[in-house]
Amino acid sequence: MLCLSLKRENLTTIGRGRSPGLPLRDNLDRKLQAEFLSEIAKNSAHPVVFLGYVTSSPGSRDYKKLINNGGMKDIDSTDRERWCEYIMYKKLVRLGYARISHGGLSDTEVQMAKFRIPADPRNYQDNSKLTTNSAEVEPQTRFTDRFGSFFRGHSYSKDHHYHMDTPKYFLP
Repeated sequence: MLCLSLKRENLTTIGRGRSPGLPLRDNLDRKLQAEFLSEIAKNSAHPVVFLGYVTSSPGSRDYKKLINNGGMKDIDSTDRERWCEYIMYKKLVRLGYARISHGGLSDTEVQMAKFRIPADPRNYQDNSKLTTNSAEVEPQTRFTDRFGSFFRGHSYSKDHHYHMDTPKYFLP
């Protein structure tokens, strides 16, 4: 875990109706977090998997910093329902992705990914074809049946509600 400590006197405070300085500190924290993580990924000679919490929405400035500067790929860039929790990778072949979130709370979720390490990380092709049919992939690549089959959208039952748009599998 990385903790950054900034002195309050180095920040300009802005905002009305909130704690002084909160918006700027949040923005600066997001920016520094993305810059630091993207540098780690960019400078790694080895495959990288980032499973983490970046307090930015898909397509935001900080999300793009991880992708563009860090050279990482989002496990599923079409999943626009995520807000903070991401799986990004570099120098790996993606095989599958699954996510279930609890109702409207985007940070109360389970995400899983499956990858293959390429024989030559300098010369390989990532999987780009998407399927939701588990019969099209090898049994060892499939997510457990307890995870469910592909379901799109929101589900509400007597005791529980959730959102999902997975599992998804990636083929050559």
